Amino acid sequence: MPPVYVPPEPRPLLIPMEPAGPTRFWIRSEYLAWWTKDAPLPTPLVTTGSPSDPNPGALGQPNTQVLYGGQSVDMGVANGWRLDIGGWLDQEQRFGLQAGFFILERQQSGFGAFSDDNGNPLLGRPVTIAGGRPSSYLDSLPAVLAGGVIVTNTSQFFGYELNGLFKIFQTDHFRLDGILGFRYLNLHESLELDDQIVPLTSGSLTFLGQPVDTSSTMVDFDRFETTNNFYGGQLGTQLEWTWGRWSVDLITKLALGTTQEKAIVSGGTTVYPASGPGTSATGGILATTANIGEYYQSPFAVVPELDLNLAYAITPHLSVRLGYTFIYWSNVLRPGDQVNPTVSPNLIPSDPSYGQAGPNQPQYQASATNYWAQGLNLGLDFHF
Repeated sequence: MPPVYVPPEPRPLLIPMEPAGPTRFWIRSEYLAWWTKDAPLPTPLVTTGSPSDPNPGALGQPNTQVLYGGQSVDMGVANGWRLDIGGWLDQEQRFGLQAGFFILERQQSGFGAFSDDNGNPLLGRPVTIAGGRPSSYLDSLPAVLAGGVIVTNTSQFFGYELNGLFKIFQTDHFRLDGILGFRYLNLHESLELDDQIVPLTSGSLTFLGQPVDTSSTMVDFDRFETTNNFYGGQLGTQLEWTWGRWSVDLITKLALGTTQEKAIVSGGTTVYPASGPGTSATGGILATTANIGEYYQSPFAVVPELDLNLAYAITPHLSVRLGYTFIYWSNVLRPGDQVNPTVSPNLIPSDPSYGQAGPNQPQYQASATNYWAQGLNLGLDFHF
């Protein structure tokens, strides 16, 4: 009798894994690669031009070109870390607690431009003189002034949340949980402009209405700093789908609360002689006694978040995760939006008319906008 052929057992599409029993606790640690909304700089901050123009370096002059400012600045990709810890309070996984924390590294972006020792090329700080006339304070002018400017933008974003979890429904492959809790976010940013100027001819530079000696160096700075703290209650859902070793979860949250906003404006000018201590005065160019100070407000804000994650179980207790996160914040202060280019020369220590009677500009007016962060997450999920 010929042998009977017995076909082999079909291989499963999914690699089986020994069950680990219901999860009671979890710890998730993730590396973040997030992009944040560009830093707004609606005001042109640094220009170049020709000494032959009627008002060199001022906006609207025939040869003036904007070197920095007047558009948003890309802060680049921010590395970060996120930690999620939680657990179910009962064997049936009906009620649980969860705590999460994330932080992005301090982002920094900037610009710098300096002349040679003879003042080439021309570099200016464009302003609008109170009354509406465009003008410029020069950092360098061929054969007259030598110097330059450095502009620095910084930003850091972090937050935490505390939530209660409750089961809405569950099947063999799907589970939907509700989220109810508290959320905190912090965004701290700054914009600083630092000038350094050396006069090449007698009387080409003044400080407090007096000429600066050619052996001295004058430095000034304008700094705009903002801090935003969001406090609010949040609700949301978490939908999880599992298939063998694979799982996908979609998390949506909506937080409602208030943003405590603080803006700090500061500025100063110092002249350093060839030897001996420097002499300082309050006020730079865009930050003077008219707007220097601390300002507060607390508007209503909305913070939605979306998380989409794909996980693969390496062992019954360990999974690797890859995901995407998007967070939106409806109401924040950002440093570049707090810059008012309208100035009063009588309040600027380096202007020849300093100390004379005149208008009180620039006045501070809070300007709020929205903010977002989004990016990829890669991490490990340990559950037991």
